[in-house]
Amino acid sequence: MSTIDVETVQDVAESIESRGGRFLEAPVIGTRKPAEDGMLVIVAGGDRSLFDDCESCFLAMGKKAFYLGEVGSGTRMKLVANMVLGSVMAGYAEGMSLAERAGLDLQTVLDVFKEGPLNCAAVRSKGDAILHSRFEPSFPLKHQQKDMRLALALGDELKQSLPVAAAANEMFKRAISLGNGDNDMSSVYRATAL
Repeated sequence: MSTIDVETVQDVAESIESRGGRFLEAPVIGTRKPAEDGMLVIVAGGDRSLFDDCESCFLAMGKKAFYLGEVGSGTRMKLVANMVLGSVMAGYAEGMSLAERAGLDLQTVLDVFKEGPLNCAAVRSKGDAILHSRFEPSFPLKHQQKDMRLALALGDELKQSLPVAAAANEMFKRAISLGNGDNDMSSVYRATAL
């Protein structure tokens, strides 16, 4: 249920299936808090009958389980979701840094974000982390950067240009170089606040 590259998932599936076994990948979307609350989203690919057998278990730990098709589909979905999240987080960190340099009160900035179209779980939870410089890991920045790297590799494989994700990945790499790898992904803010 972790995030690895598509090729490795396919190799594992082939090894298991060649010995008569069934295989289902089932990465999860969500961090520690959704896991604790049973609110994960499971994105599965592989043997459909195995998904059907496992669905009740998935729903015991998550709010929704999606069957996406062949092996690799779940991993691709997870990479796309985390790429978008990382790109949003990097843009959000830049916006907060710009607001601070522009002399805006960051609490007011957060309040405005929470009342408008930017109101989402990431803004609500990560905004407070940035505001109070509390970066206890819900999802470690180094794991977010790994997922960005894997998504960019998938884009390269599919000949899909991903310039926004590539720029966001550079911000995550900079934050890691500043010693934030084990901090929450919201500490990418520290790469912009220099």
